[in-house]
Amino acid sequence: MPYNITQGSTVEFTVEFLDSNGNLTVPSGATLTMTYTSISGTTASSTITMTQSNQFFVATWGSGQAKVGFANYSIVGTGGTPALGQLRLLGP
Repeated sequence: MPYNITQGSTVEFTVEFLDSNGNLTVPSGATLTMTYTSISGTTASSTITMTQSNQFFVATWGSGQAKVGFANYSIVGTGGTPALGQLRLLGP
């Protein structure tokens, strides 16, 4: 189920990673990749290196260049399996 946000806003992602047993694990790094339709109508992608804050990883993405519609994201810790999700960008 997508999360609704207003087009042009900034989204902050804060994540923690769990191993296959559900235990907290802290990878050496993490990235956020956003894929969306740009205002010009082409498919665009942004990869953002996440910043570690204790056991969490944080990144922000500004949706100002994205067209109203859906934006897909992938978050992955070093050596891990990506977690996928979707944002629904609503008109301002």
